[in-house]
Amino acid sequence: MLRYFFPILLLTTFSAFVHAKDCQFDGVTFYSDFSTARLSTCERLAKHEYHIGILPENEPVNPSPWFGFKVQSKTDSEVKIKLTFNGNNPRYLPKLSRNGEDWQNIPFETKGKEMWISLSTGKTPVWISAQEVIDNQEYDQWLARLKAQRPELHIETLGPSVKGRPIKALVKQSAKNKEWLVIIGRQHPPEVTGAMALFAFSEALLLDNTLSNPFFERFNLLMVPDLNPDGVETGNWRHNANGFDLNRDWKNFAQAETRLVRDKMASIVKKGEKIVFAVDFHSTFHDIFYTMPDDHDLAPLPLMKGWLADLDAETGWVFKTVNKSASSPDRGIFKQYIADHYKVHAVTYEVGDNTNRQLIPYVAKQAAKALVKNLLEVEPDAFYVKPK
Repeated sequence: MLRYFFPILLLTTFSAFVHAKDCQFDGVTFYSDFSTARLSTCERLAKHEYHIGILPENEPVNPSPWFGFKVQSKTDSEVKIKLTFNGNNPRYLPKLSRNGEDWQNIPFETKGKEMWISLSTGKTPVWISAQEVIDNQEYDQWLARLKAQRPELHIETLGPSVKGRPIKALVKQSAKNKEWLVIIGRQHPPEVTGAMALFAFSEALLLDNTLSNPFFERFNLLMVPDLNPDGVETGNWRHNANGFDLNRDWKNFAQAETRLVRDKMASIVKKGEKIVFAVDFHSTFHDIFYTMPDDHDLAPLPLMKGWLADLDAETGWVFKTVNKSASSPDRGIFKQYIADHYKVHAVTYEVGDNTNRQLIPYVAKQAAKALVKNLLEVEPDAFYVKPK
């Protein structure tokens, strides 16, 4: 969040404008005092009609405007709010919560690049957010719940983010196992539906004994679910605290967060073990799996197609599995790094911003089930590219 440390101002003139952390007009107060909040500018347009401006953390930036604020009024009121996004179109449909935990979609209108919402306000604050809030504290609580259910899990801190927040990893391993699945998430702060899928996918893998028992009899797991905690905390549109897109840093490794994961994977390989597959959870406009093309010389070649075919066979009645293959060797993308450096498959698992919230965990659990099946069918030596 762009926090401008000006005092809260009580402004009553028609065109009042304030560049502030919080702002108040007509007994209506807008707050940005919670994790993931982003409120950049406030303006009074008329009585009970306001303009909230949302600015990015820096520019240039992918136009994925995240917003988050609370509204409270001294008396019961009906207010209209215009949201603008630094000249960009909105991306996310607004959500409302009365406790910061349970969210619902709310009606909205657009006028060009403006989004308009109407609210009933009172002494109890309401939260408005671009998506459901999944903050750093929720990741900590989730990891703790997994650990409570599976005491053999190891939660470790790989190191600090740019701002000193811990980059936490969940590790499940057996000394006899030499093959590793890698899962990462939340490189981009607003991509909450990707986080929802990561939760469901990982819970199926770790807590469903029909999957976990055969899988962990052979494989180990490294999972880093919240790679950009600084960006999550401050409601960034895309970047980390240094203003970098982490999913463009897997070539130069200029950022602490990507270096920590790179070094952890390198330490695994240094011990003679093998990264065999990687999944990177994201969100975009539609559900899609970004994979590497068949001619990229990965081991084993049929694995990705087999996994997605099995997923489609199970979920095709309600979900369309879209596979888009591309190689981007100079862009610093995670899946490209895994493919080029370890010569195995990696996928960017993209979940639609507006995908049904009941569908997301269903598909993710089926994806975990299908991946376990396909990985177990691969002979250990087939994860190595054969010399030509």
